[in-house]
Amino acid sequence: MQKIWKVKKPDIALQRNLSSGLGISSSLAQLLINRGIITLSAAEEFLHCGISSLHRAELLPDIDKARARIQKALRKGEKVLLFSDYDADGLTSLAVFKAAFRNLGLTHQHYIPHRLKEGYGLSEQAVKYAQSNDFSLVITLDCGISNFKEIDELKKLDIDTIVIDHHSLLCDSLPPACAVINPKRRDSRYPYADLAGVGLSYKVAGYLLGDPLLEEELDIVCLGTIADMVPLSGENRIIVKEGLKRLNITRRPGLRALIEVSGIKNKAINTEYVSYILAPRINACGRLGSCEAALALLLCDSEPKAALLAKELHSRNQERQRIEGRIMDEALNRLESEMDFAKERVIILHQENWHRGILGIVAAKLTERFHRPAIIISVIDGMGKGSGRSIEGFHLFEALSEAREYLEGFGGHQRACGLSISQAKIEYFRKDINRIALQKLHPEDLLPSLHIDMDVELSDLSAELLGELNLLEPFGQANPQPLFSSSNLKVKSKPAVMG
Repeated sequence: MQKIWKVKKPDIALQRNLSSGLGISSSLAQLLINRGIITLSAAEEFLHCGISSLHRAELLPDIDKARARIQKALRKGEKVLLFSDYDADGLTSLAVFKAAFRNLGLTHQHYIPHRLKEGYGLSEQAVKYAQSNDFSLVITLDCGISNFKEIDELKKLDIDTIVIDHHSLLCDSLPPACAVINPKRRDSRYPYADLAGVGLSYKVAGYLLGDPLLEEELDIVCLGTIADMVPLSGENRIIVKEGLKRLNITRRPGLRALIEVSGIKNKAINTEYVSYILAPRINACGRLGSCEAALALLLCDSEPKAALLAKELHSRNQERQRIEGRIMDEALNRLESEMDFAKERVIILHQENWHRGILGIVAAKLTERFHRPAIIISVIDGMGKGSGRSIEGFHLFEALSEAREYLEGFGGHQRACGLSISQAKIEYFRKDINRIALQKLHPEDLLPSLHIDMDVELSDLSAELLGELNLLEPFGQANPQPLFSSSNLKVKSKPAVMG
């Protein structure tokens, strides 16, 4: 597909200020400017940040209420249920909290919903489980912010709830929990709102233990943060930068076994290895059904057991790839006959019995291929469950909010969503979401852009510059690898593959 080259304009005055103030090249200064870093203090923090630069956890809303309620549970010997999401962010959040509660000596169990049978977030089944097993406190990790009904039901059963969730709020009101820790709350004083669920759990766990750095947990916190594709800015970047150091020397048998079975042993683990190799294997179990094996791998302290679990996750990922390929082929065939690309901005596809755990991956691949939002829906017994992915310029969560009259439920953020919808309303929803997209997306928005940091002379690409580029790592969401162009070159021979 044709791409629009967008070369960022240099800011010479800012370049000079940063370059002279920090003793860096003008090229590195411009790369910082392109990432919104324009002051000396912000640039110094970005280039040389460390774990001590993390914000104080006590600034999080309701964190003292949460600590008081957990301390009460510890004093009285109450049964506590940890409820987490089933993806890598949720599972790593759960692993961090289980380690913290073991250190505190707090009696607890965990509950991970079955993706296909229960779906995302607190379910009626989970409420019944908490009641029938005499839990007096439920703590939700990486979910819960939209579970008003379920938390109210727990409250009526005299079961308290603590919500620890980083997802966007559906409205200004909060669920009736005894504490809601979410940096996206409107009344939050926390300086950074984009923590992953595991990053938020890490901050809360450290506060409970009186150890705000919890450095031994950074390897799995880093893994969950990268897997959730949150912006690698601010605290997320610090967590990943420091966490990758720990991950490369991890002593966890589970992670060591997963790295080995994935074929990247003795390699320098970076964000790409986590995103495309490790995280998919952690996520595969939850996509296909139960994810207890993935959690067991994160918590495992036996090397033989870890090796077996890693092989199981690897096998599940291969199965996921086969299912994904079949659904992708079916989706592409359907698009040829059903989609009018000239009139429709958003891809909406639904079909009976598509595997619901794979929909998000297919939506992401269609979005990447056609550079437009995509929502893929699987229908079972007249009810559809869907996943969506979007592009720059189309805020998916806001669009769903505008079209919510057709939906049974939804959640998500700017680039990704999940939804429930009656099969009878899918065509109405398709028309309305495309009406919204026609207002938001112009034809040029549907062409992918190549964001180029600067146009350079080949002589500018020195060993010194390459060394400076390492200061920008780790790369990922909101901190892409630098991209340079060079103009007016002459091709002296035909391009050839070398090596």
